[in-house]
Amino acid sequence: MKSLLAYSRLLLLLLLSTQPLMTAQAAEYAFQKVVYHINYADPSRIAETFSNIDNHLAALGEDGVDIKVVVHGKAIEYLTQARTDEAKQSRLDNLRLQGAELLVCGNTLKGYRIEYTDLYDVEASDVVEAGLPAIVDLQQRGYIYVRP
Repeated sequence: MKSLLAYSRLLLLLLLSTQPLMTAQAAEYAFQKVVYHINYADPSRIAETFSNIDNHLAALGEDGVDIKVVVHGKAIEYLTQARTDEAKQSRLDNLRLQGAELLVCGNTLKGYRIEYTDLYDVEASDVVEAGLPAIVDLQQRGYIYVRP
C-alpha cells in the first residue's frame, strides 16, 4: 500500500511539473511588432536571419506579427546581387509574400552611388532617409528590435 501511495505521489508531482510546459505550448502569442536589423554582408548570416524571420512568421502567422526589415550598410549588396540571382530573388519574394516589409536606407544608396532601381524589387516607398533613425523610430512606436 505504501508503494502505491508513493507511486501516486510521484505521478502527481510529474503531472504538476509538466503542466506549465503544456500550458505554455498551448498558449497563443500576443500580436507582435518587430524590426529586424540587417547591416552585414555575410550571405550565410543573412540567410540565417531570413530563416529566423520565416520561423517568426510561421509561429505567429501573417495576422499575428508586423515585421519590418531594415537593410543598410554592406547588406545592400545582397539586394543588388538579387537582381541576377534567382535564389536570392526567391528568398526575398518569400519574405514579402509572408508579409515582411523591407526598408532600405537612402544614405546607403547614396554611399554606394546607386538608385533603388538598382536593387531587386525595391520601390521608392521602401526607401527610408536613414536606416538607424528608422530603427529608432520603429522602436519608439513599439517595435521590438532584433539583430540576429
